[in-house]
Amino acid sequence: MKRLTFRLVISIITFALGVVATTFHLTRPAPDVSLPCAAKYEPPPPLDACFPGYSKEVSSLPATSYFPTGAFYPKPEHEKFIVEWYSKHLKAMGEMPLSTQPDSVAESYRFLWLRSFHHPVAVRVWRSSDGQFVNVKQLSGAGGYEPGELSTNETRPLTNDEWDGFIRLLNQTCYWRLPATDDNFEGNDGAQWILEGRKEGRYHVVDRWSPASGDFREASLYLLRLSNLGIDPSDKYVY
Repeated sequence: MKRLTFRLVISIITFALGVVATTFHLTRPAPDVSLPCAAKYEPPPPLDACFPGYSKEVSSLPATSYFPTGAFYPKPEHEKFIVEWYSKHLKAMGEMPLSTQPDSVAESYRFLWLRSFHHPVAVRVWRSSDGQFVNVKQLSGAGGYEPGELSTNETRPLTNDEWDGFIRLLNQTCYWRLPATDDNFEGNDGAQWILEGRKEGRYHVVDRWSPASGDFREASLYLLRLSNLGIDPSDKYVY
């Protein structure tokens, strides 16, 4: 009789544990097996925090000069040499002053790359009602010497991703608040990295000598990649 009672107690306990386990399984939250939402397209952050910065109103700039007086240094005699040097190469490329771009161009940037012993390169990108575009020009001469002749002149549309990629890098530099020059302005050989910008009727230029690292270098290298000139950023001659 005692054995029967013991077995009955064991059966009741086992049944109760089963009921409890079943209840817990049925009432616990179901695992989340839904697929993750697709990543939403995010446009580049605005430049409002940096714009207009040190930029100048286009209406106040002379239309006959590539670089307005005082763009690099307060005193004209201090910048006369570099203005003539840079302008000589831009003229050989058939480029116009960025400040004279037509009103249909909402935003434009031009990177002039003058390596001492290599072909001068200019990469210009712009955005208008027709879309985004890039123009690439290369001369046969050398950046530190005579320009030579125009050997490359190609234009193609830019995708939204290509344009936005450049603008993101430009935002990281806080471009419009960068001083035109810095203390490490020039040296022996190397290269001049000159990036001009025009937006909302304002103009700015930033000039650096052989930047070894930093956001300004990365933004400029991005334009070189858009050029499809086959320039390897890891090349020792990419100063």
